[in-house]
Amino acid sequence: MSDHRHYYTSDDLSLTQAHSYTLLLQVNANSFNYAVVKGKQLLSWGENYSLDELRDPQLLRDILTANYNLVVTGLQATGFTLLPDPLFDAAHIGDIARLLDVTHTEKVKAEKFDSRNTIIYKVDEAATYAIKDLDNQNVLHTDAGWVKAIANNYPLSTDVYLNIINDTVSIVNFTNSALRFYNTFKFKSHEELAYFCALVCTELELKPEKVKLVLSGEINNTDRYFIYLINFFGEVKLNNISILDLPYRTEAHKILPLAALSLCASSEGN
Repeated sequence: MSDHRHYYTSDDLSLTQAHSYTLLLQVNANSFNYAVVKGKQLLSWGENYSLDELRDPQLLRDILTANYNLVVTGLQATGFTLLPDPLFDAAHIGDIARLLDVTHTEKVKAEKFDSRNTIIYKVDEAATYAIKDLDNQNVLHTDAGWVKAIANNYPLSTDVYLNIINDTVSIVNFTNSALRFYNTFKFKSHEELAYFCALVCTELELKPEKVKLVLSGEINNTDRYFIYLINFFGEVKLNNISILDLPYRTEAHKILPLAALSLCASSEGN
């Protein structure tokens, strides 16, 4: 993959001090994003690197082989189900996995997703293989931090949050800061994206003209996706939640899904 994007490296980055840093990774079947942070300081950030680079680092050799205090890795799911905690029994993960139609190239994981629910999800084996040699690692669902960041910022019941990455949109909604809805959809056009947003509003019994869509990830306020959504919903805006102290002109909505993994740094890995 040749279209990787290196956004930022701070003059303060010193990998001899990596034992006090956290490496954040978002990994899917084909590519990964990374950030190096110290507390709330962003030290380095890049996106859309090939998994080959994660398995056999060349461009990012120094970054990926440093001795970090912690590595937090978010894996993109190829399918999932949410269960309220009282209904979850780890002894029956295999039975639940059968509902996900797991193939021989996928692995099944389960973890706490929020204060009330456990997520059981499958991931592509290529992604799990690529991270197998990383030390001091917490592995979790890629949206776990993003969902937590939103819940911590007092979302309204009429706020519908979108995260867009790799032609997939995650959509979440809360009531009284408790998770009410979470799902992901593959889309191929701005029309399909608007359709899935409308479908979610219908399921939540929300009138689109009363809904605020709050967007993060691979989108900006000048592209056709954003502009098209404005025609159907009461308000459309970029997510301004800032998890890290960002350098000048770094867009909070773009790094939010990756940066929010830092909120899970104290969580128990799987």
